[in-house]
Amino acid sequence: MAPRALCRLSDLDATGAKEIVLDKDGARFPIFVVKFGAVIRGYVNSCPHARLPLNWNEDAFFDVSRTYLICANHGAHFEVMTGKCLRGPCKGQALAPFPVSLDGETIVTL
Repeated sequence: MAPRALCRLSDLDATGAKEIVLDKDGARFPIFVVKFGAVIRGYVNSCPHARLPLNWNEDAFFDVSRTYLICANHGAHFEVMTGKCLRGPCKGQALAPFPVSLDGETIVTL
């Protein structure tokens, strides 16, 4: 995939995260980007346990404390910085990272 703009940094203000569905060789490829403090991370939107999307509601990826990413399907908790599962059926596994970077106020693929 060639580098491209995904969303504006301000798009993450309401929930701290944003789902983006890309086209990869004619197929849907869902990812999400999260803002945690001053850090931006990108992950493939697929729980390592059952390969289901993490979110049930639009752009809702954090637990109520906004400390962990959570899988709405199985309750797995993931570290924001690493994607590692700390609790749940996929403990020890991790979310697949998706390379992103901040270019001014725009989040882009690398």
